Amino acid sequence: MAVAALRTRHRTSRGAPLLPTTVVREVGQQKLLATRICDLDLRPLGTLAECVEQVIGELHAKGITFVPAYYLGDDDFWTADRAVSVNVPWYLSNPALWGLVNDHLFEYTREEVLMYLRHEAGHAINYAFELWRRRDWTQTFGDFRRPYRDVYNPNPWSRDYVRYLHRAGMYHYAQKHPDEDWAETFAVWLEGGPWRRRHRDWQVALAKLEYVDRIVGIERSCRGNPTNVRLGMRVPYTEIKETVAEYFDIGDSLDLDLLEYRKDLLEIFARRPPRARAIAARGLTSRTANAQSAARFIQQHQSILVDRISRWIGDSDKRVILRFLRQLQALCTHEHMVVPDSRRTEKLVEVTVVATWHVVDGIHRLS
Repeated sequence: MAVAALRTRHRTSRGAPLLPTTVVREVGQQKLLATRICDLDLRPLGTLAECVEQVIGELHAKGITFVPAYYLGDDDFWTADRAVSVNVPWYLSNPALWGLVNDHLFEYTREEVLMYLRHEAGHAINYAFELWRRRDWTQTFGDFRRPYRDVYNPNPWSRDYVRYLHRAGMYHYAQKHPDEDWAETFAVWLEGGPWRRRHRDWQVALAKLEYVDRIVGIERSCRGNPTNVRLGMRVPYTEIKETVAEYFDIGDSLDLDLLEYRKDLLEIFARRPPRARAIAARGLTSRTANAQSAARFIQQHQSILVDRISRWIGDSDKRVILRFLRQLQALCTHEHMVVPDSRRTEKLVEVTVVATWHVVDGIHRLS
C-alpha cells in the first residue's frame, strides 16, 4: 500500500508521471549495466533487425532459398569453420546496447553491419552447399585447405581481389585466404550494383565475380536444401557471465592505469587529424583513408592476441585478457587512433608486446 501511495503522490491529476524522462532513462541504464549478459532477453530489434531482414531479402532475390542461422553471440561477426551459423555481436541487438558499444568501444554504422552480414552469409552458403569442394571453385579461388593465418602480407596494388570489407577498415581482406576471397567476392555480388563496370579493369577479380554469378545465379547451385547443416555455435550470449558494465569496463571509479595505457598506445598509433575526422564523418575520403581504426585493428587480431598472451604468461584467464583489450579499444576510439595500412604487421608486434606487459603487470603488479 505504501508503494501505491508513493506512486499516487508522484503523478499529476492527468495521471502522467512527474519523474523526469532523463531520470527514468538513467535508472533504466543503470539496471541494464548491472545485469549479467546471460540474463538479458535479447532479440534483434531496430537497426540490426532491419539489416538482417535486408540481407535475407537480398539472398531470396538472388534465388538462394537457404538462410544462415544468425544468432547473438560474443564479440565480432564470424562463421565457424564449415558451419552454417553466423555469430552477430550481442551488443548490436537493440538500440540501447548499440549506443553503449558506440560510446565505449567503437562505432558501428548501419552500412558496416550490412557489409559484415553479407560477407558472413558468403561463408555460411559456401559451407552449407560445400561449394569449396568443387574443382572449379579451387581453380578460381585457391586451395580451401590452405593454412589459415591471422597475420598476412597483402599486395596493396593487386587487382586480383575485390575490396569489400576494405570500406569497413578490413584492408585487403580477400587476400587473407581463399575462403575470405570467396566471401568478399560473394558479398560484392550480393550487394548488387554495377559490379561489372566497377571491375572492368580488374580482370581476375571480375572473373571471380562472374564465377559467383554463374554458379549461384545461373546454375542455381544454392537452391533447395543444403548438404551441410552443422550449426557450430560457439559462444551464444546466454553463456557470457559478465555484467554489461564489466564487459564494457564501465565503472564509477577512475582506473589510474588507463593513463599509462593511453601513453603507451600513443607511442604505437598515430591520431587521425581533426580535419580528416570531419571528412570521414561526412562519408568522404581523405589522404588518411588507408589508415584503419586502431580499435578495429585490435578487434581484428583479438584471437591471436589472446592466444599468444595467454600462452606466454602461463595460460592465464582469457577473460582478463579480453577485458584488457576492450580497454585498449575504448582508448583508441576516444583518441581517434589509426594504423597505417603499410605498417600493420609492425604495429601488431608492438601491441602484442605492450599488451603482454600490462596483463602481466596487472596480475603480478611488477611496477
